[in-house]
Amino acid sequence: MSSARAENVLLLAGKFLSVSMMVLGFVFLLGPIAIVVISSFTPASYLTFPPTGFSLRWYYEVWSFSWFAKALLSSFVISVTATSISAVIGILVARALARGTFRAKAVVELVVLTPLLLPIVVLGFGLFNVLVMLAWEGNNFVNLIAGHVMITVPFVVRSVWSAMAGTDISLEEASLGLGATPYQTFKNVVLPMARPGIISGGILAFTMSFNDVSLSIFLTGPKATTLPVQMMAHIEYSSDPTPAAISTLMLAITLIIFLITSRTVGLKIFA
Repeated sequence: MSSARAENVLLLAGKFLSVSMMVLGFVFLLGPIAIVVISSFTPASYLTFPPTGFSLRWYYEVWSFSWFAKALLSSFVISVTATSISAVIGILVARALARGTFRAKAVVELVVLTPLLLPIVVLGFGLFNVLVMLAWEGNNFVNLIAGHVMITVPFVVRSVWSAMAGTDISLEEASLGLGATPYQTFKNVVLPMARPGIISGGILAFTMSFNDVSLSIFLTGPKATTLPVQMMAHIEYSSDPTPAAISTLMLAITLIIFLITSRTVGLKIFA
């Protein structure tokens, strides 16, 4: 076999292996989601795959739960509030990290991005113990917002920091040189250039907050809870397919957010 032919065979084998690994990766990631979605349409009284028929029974059943609408609204309010606060904090911190030259820059970066390095369940357990020591564990709604801000700020900082680091600083200098105030420059020059990072960071933060279980389970209580935590509690006492229906609804909400984003600003903001 000539060296050229052997090289072509190796090249084809490499491409086949790459495609196979990609397909297996998609199956591994999307397979469980597909099973949950398909199982949510079963008419049976228990979770089964493949379903014995097609029915929307469990989607109607979900709305009959007294806790569903309240938990859904609570999750939405908490996620929107936490994302808004994270956006403000993230923009300011990212601005300092992208353009600042202060000594504690490395320390600030480490503190802000630490939630990305630690398991969320560890952060939740630690935050719960701090709240108990301060006797604040009863403020469930505020605690949930604070906890979600803690785990979502790093996503906004990373996205906005990357966007600001890639912008041309000479445009800011030109704005200041033409008489604009620092605030006007930040509002009219910096923020528009960093908009893709702000939007992508906000979407990631909202998705993370809306679907979080590991941290929220330590902070929920009688005054406030989230839909994922309430769903986990339902699974503990019931084996019906309603959790699959709820999971499908949450997936649909996430997909709608990304669809709106793709139709408005485009998915290239995540690149």
